[in-house]
Amino acid sequence: MKIKFKKIMMTCFCSLFILFLQAQESKRDKEMIMDVLNAFMNCIKKKDSLVYYSLFHKDPVIWIGISKPFTYQNDLQRKKNASDLYNSSHHRFFRGIDAEGTEEEKFYNIQIIEDGAIASVMFDYSFWVSGKKQNWGKENWAMIKTKGQWKIVSVTFSIEDEKLNPEPTRLHSNDF
Repeated sequence: MKIKFKKIMMTCFCSLFILFLQAQESKRDKEMIMDVLNAFMNCIKKKDSLVYYSLFHKDPVIWIGISKPFTYQNDLQRKKNASDLYNSSHHRFFRGIDAEGTEEEKFYNIQIIEDGAIASVMFDYSFWVSGKKQNWGKENWAMIKTKGQWKIVSVTFSIEDEKLNPEPTRLHSNDF
């Protein structure tokens, strides 16, 4: 009876220890992903192309945005053949940042779902130029962990023009 009890206790202890290690690894992965988010925002502020490009996987990266309905309807009024899609690349996005300007992207309300190999990161964003908000929306990144580092493999986002439809005031968590 004592041997069975010891085996059961040892099995329970090992199981709890494994769960503890998995929770610690998940916490570390989320911290590493947050580091990527922070690096991305800092690269835009500092115009640091070397760090910026290191955040992305080397293979093709999807980069596509879509105008929200209010902004798109306004675009159609100004230009009849306007598209609601913004299909680009992370290279073109970075090259479009003015070296003399003061562009900044802010992330908040960040949600990270990961399993140690892949991650989905969704957050609210706002894009600023010279201290003025230009647009805002939701952004979603797909990420993979390769060779111990988290890399961005796709970026999708919605776009709302701040001048046309100002971002509602709301509680921001995880502001950066």
